Amino acid sequence: MVRRWKHDRPPSLEEFATTFPDDWTCAAYLAKKRWPDGFVCPHCGGRRGWKLRSKPWVWECGGEKATKDGELEPCRKQVSVISGTVMHGTHLPLRTWFLAAHLVATHSNGISALQLQGKLGIRSYKTAWLLLHKLRRAMVDPEREKLGGWDVTVQVDESEMPFRRKANLVERFQGVPDADKIMVAGAVECLEDGIMGRVRLNVISSRARDDLFLFLNRVIEDGSVVVTDGHTAYKGMPWLHQPKVLPKTVPAHIVLKHIHRLFSLMKRWALGVYHGLRKKHADIYLQEFVFRFNRRRSYRSSFDSLLRIGSKVGAATYWDITEREPVFRDLKDAVRGERDEAAREDAFKRARLANVPMQYAKLLLDPDYPPEPRRYRRKKPRRPVLAKERSAFVVAPFQAA
Repeated sequence: MVRRWKHDRPPSLEEFATTFPDDWTCAAYLAKKRWPDGFVCPHCGGRRGWKLRSKPWVWECGGEKATKDGELEPCRKQVSVISGTVMHGTHLPLRTWFLAAHLVATHSNGISALQLQGKLGIRSYKTAWLLLHKLRRAMVDPEREKLGGWDVTVQVDESEMPFRRKANLVERFQGVPDADKIMVAGAVECLEDGIMGRVRLNVISSRARDDLFLFLNRVIEDGSVVVTDGHTAYKGMPWLHQPKVLPKTVPAHIVLKHIHRLFSLMKRWALGVYHGLRKKHADIYLQEFVFRFNRRRSYRSSFDSLLRIGSKVGAATYWDITEREPVFRDLKDAVRGERDEAAREDAFKRARLANVPMQYAKLLLDPDYPPEPRRYRRKKPRRPVLAKERSAFVVAPFQAA
């Protein structure tokens, strides 16, 4: 019997605490990953810079740049190691981000926002939820390779599972098919000795030919051998298609064993860990499952992969993740200059149905709300208070090449 972590045991919490004891070490780690050959200023291209004492994640450029008159002047631009990453503009300590990435990347079955809030000691559930969703965005590499290749077999199929929330009355009256279900298309590589390789999962709107072909073009490499069931929508594919017409007496999970095992694990994970998926964020949850499944034998490198991808996908705000800002902006433009109270009340109700927060929806009723900014004393500073003495684990500043 092969032990689960015989060759790749994930780092323990004690090992993580030793490696990243404070924000200084985390900032030095990010700087080393972002500039492996030394500091490079994105404004002038200079390679001479130093860290600021008060901000361990900020570097100041010591190079020179040319002005319009052709003269050289000091650059002095400050560059943050978290700018342009999923941690951009955060008010949480860097070590909190690192601990959250460690827990998410090394957890076998996934972790909910409520569990993460308790592990990290965060007071606000909204902060923990937003932190977890930003890490999920870092689980999709924009440069990831497609599945298959020459003489590589890929099994493709589609499945469905119920949403956590039932369809609303409008969708029921309109007769939307499968309004209560989420339809998922999946693909899995079949390696030697019956081993499952990399996988891909995506939410599709229907089982029509256009939706399935769009999914296959995005995830499967040319020249692959694609094995599907006898669904007629797969006919005419540009790949080497091998349809499997299933007899009535033979179950589908025997003929297409790998893809059905993938769907079984996915449904058990979604219903067991999150008690079902919601319609709005179903796809990003599936990408989390794909990230964890593809790295089920490399837990030790999952943490590095998560931070590396997080530096590529760029920053995302709360409005980008919830997709509420376009709805609120369109409603606000519609009632701008409108003096009819009925029109404003109607826009306010539509904003509440779109789950726009109350403090923003009130702007539709009264453009002058709030009359003045609320002033209050914060219990904690916006940035974490750092120790005056530098840690012994700090990496020396990069020198000029």
